[in-house]
Amino acid sequence: MGSQGPGGLPLVQAPYTVLLLPLGTSRQDPGARSFFLWLQKMQALEREQDALWQGLELLEHGQAWFEGRLREAQQQQLHLGALGENFLSDLHSKPGGPQLAQIQNMNICLQNLIQEKLSRQQKGGTQPKGETAQLGCPNMRRGPTRV
Repeated sequence: MGSQGPGGLPLVQAPYTVLLLPLGTSRQDPGARSFFLWLQKMQALEREQDALWQGLELLEHGQAWFEGRLREAQQQQLHLGALGENFLSDLHSKPGGPQLAQIQNMNICLQNLIQEKLSRQQKGGTQPKGETAQLGCPNMRRGPTRV
């Protein structure tokens, strides 16, 4: 459990069970084929659960980060308000331009993901395979957006 993922966050590791059954039948056997398809579906669901647990953990870390940044921004605003018209003399303040753009991009990504899932649930449809990464999320590896 000591390995870390991007950003130094711990990776979620879940145990897997390997099941080997000698079927003694041909590949065309309906029972063997049905079992194989069932096993594939179980593995896919297990991988999805692992990804959801990891996402939940990332959201918890993200929430703590957002709360910390919110407190910092509120303190900076109070400090700036206390300075009044002498705010130009404060050289210690940091502009948050590029970080603000990244935060807004992340908010849009999360909102699109949630809205897409809700609309699919309301329609009763399921998401086709391979469409997960195409939910309107910008590529987060880019630099700040220039306007």
